[in-house]
Amino acid sequence: MNPRLENILEATVKSFIKTGEPVSSNWLFTNYNFDIKPAMIRHELEELTELGFLEQPHHSAGRIPSNRGYEFYIQAILEDERLEPILDQKMADFFINSDWPNFSSSLSRSLGLLSVIDPRSDSVVYKSGLETLLDQISWETTEEVRKIIKDFEKIDTRIRDVSTRINEEGSLKIFIGQSPITESQELSVIIEHCDTGGDSVLLVGVGPKRMNYKKVVKTFKGLKEIENERSKSKK
Repeated sequence: MNPRLENILEATVKSFIKTGEPVSSNWLFTNYNFDIKPAMIRHELEELTELGFLEQPHHSAGRIPSNRGYEFYIQAILEDERLEPILDQKMADFFINSDWPNFSSSLSRSLGLLSVIDPRSDSVVYKSGLETLLDQISWETTEEVRKIIKDFEKIDTRIRDVSTRINEEGSLKIFIGQSPITESQELSVIIEHCDTGGDSVLLVGVGPKRMNYKKVVKTFKGLKEIENERSKSKK
């Protein structure tokens, strides 16, 4: 993909995440400077749609990201070495002290996600933010609500079933649509493994596809920095 197509794709995904509305060529022309006219932007949007990165809900509507489009956007964020970690001090304290109930609530409030914390040394999986998650998703049918509730009810068992494999793989994982612990196609799931003072813990954020991925990645990056600093201090 050439740089201009990449820039237009990134702008389209960012705009949809911000507004929740299909993105048109006129919108991109007005809000971004690609040094080309709306007709050429429209042509590029058509190409991105043909490549599978964008979708067009209706013939006369603008474009929205496909799962592949989100994945491209997220990969660019993960590869951005300039991305600085962020972390609220109170959340950091909960994390350092392994105060998982308060950490789970703090993570959910900060990121607007359903948070799921699975400490391997504990028999309890901590969850917080289901209402927050449901408030952020525009449901077209009650069946979609049922799928989310079902995922929430079964997530404890599912996360324990896959936690060993995810721990072994390491590194941050982001799933768009169906994931190892959810079945709903309307969700994105972020999974990170950390070691807090010898306590292996799996951190999970579940949210809408339109979540603020950059803030999520920066927050999880901040948590990993705490882990890395602890490891250095022990040497």
